[in-house]
Amino acid sequence: MLYANARKFPHDTVDGETVIIDSVHGRLFLLTGSGPWIWQRMVRGATIDGLADDAESRFGPEAGAQVRAFLEALAEHGMLTQEAQDVPEASADGPLQEPFAPPQLEKYDEISDIIAMDPIHDVDPTKGWPHR
Repeated sequence: MLYANARKFPHDTVDGETVIIDSVHGRLFLLTGSGPWIWQRMVRGATIDGLADDAESRFGPEAGAQVRAFLEALAEHGMLTQEAQDVPEASADGPLQEPFAPPQLEKYDEISDIIAMDPIHDVDPTKGWPHR
């Protein structure tokens, strides 16, 4: 059983997209398509095989392969853990939505400098925005 590593990766879903912040490396991830639904399932805990098999049985082998690749990408970024997370979260209930939308994982590194700034202590009073 794997879980979304919500302690290291705080997240929020707005308008069908999930924004995840890597609180250690200062990266931003955006999940779209069926990605937000899969992430919510991982918050509760699931297996890669279980979710991929579910997608394959409902939408065909290509959907199963896409879900498996998506989950493996999450794991490569350290976004999944074997430790159950004690995170109160509204979880995805029910099956994947039809029609199947391939899960997408977008990664943004360029915001790491902004996230690394301390906006409380690094504010320049003449400019109003944090500066290093």
